[in-house]
Amino acid sequence: MDAPYPSTPAAGIDLFYSPPYYSFYDPNLASIKNGHKWLLDYIDKHGPYDGVMNFSQGCALSSSLLLYHQKFHPEKPPPFKVAMFICGGVVHSALEDLGFEVTEAARAIEETSRVQLMARASTEAILKDGTDRWGVGFDSLLQKDKSDIFGFNFNKVPKESLIQIPTVHIYGAKDPRYPSSITLAHFCEGSVRRTYDHGGGHDIPRLSDVSIEIAELVKWCGMMVDRV
Repeated sequence: MDAPYPSTPAAGIDLFYSPPYYSFYDPNLASIKNGHKWLLDYIDKHGPYDGVMNFSQGCALSSSLLLYHQKFHPEKPPPFKVAMFICGGVVHSALEDLGFEVTEAARAIEETSRVQLMARASTEAILKDGTDRWGVGFDSLLQKDKSDIFGFNFNKVPKESLIQIPTVHIYGAKDPRYPSSITLAHFCEGSVRRTYDHGGGHDIPRLSDVSIEIAELVKWCGMMVDRV
């Protein structure tokens, strides 16, 4: 669905898509909360929906909505039974508003990754380097026994504060926003979490073998809907 607010195109988008362009929120907490209200109104009007599939900013909108729901309305059913996040992330201002600690290290990583994304996803980078613009990848931190993940100490995060519904996290090891994707995964309950590294950058995967893997994760979501 189209987001509600007119926007300039994200880096490189104008090469592939014609205007108009939209965003779900501006980079401030009040706008994010307005985005939540808009999304809940949309669900009330057109739903209910079993699940949500998001890319990039859409992930930030729906994940923050789910975190607010978990904190303030844990006794009520969440707006979705399952969620798929593709190259997603978390909103630091929303995390702070919810009482989570956002360290200076986390802020620095967030800012660096944003700057790198703008550079690597730009029209100039696409025309110059094509798919090679994404550069080298990260080592996955989801399988490592580390309490500190990109500036967040998850030993201090109460399990009941996490997103409790089944989630799928699809991210690219070459995505400059990889740290935010991994952080979002750790804000979701691990026992009902699936992850998949599509190996690329900040984009929706299109290769056949990758699409097959993602299709299997969609099937898993369908199975989990029936169990919720």
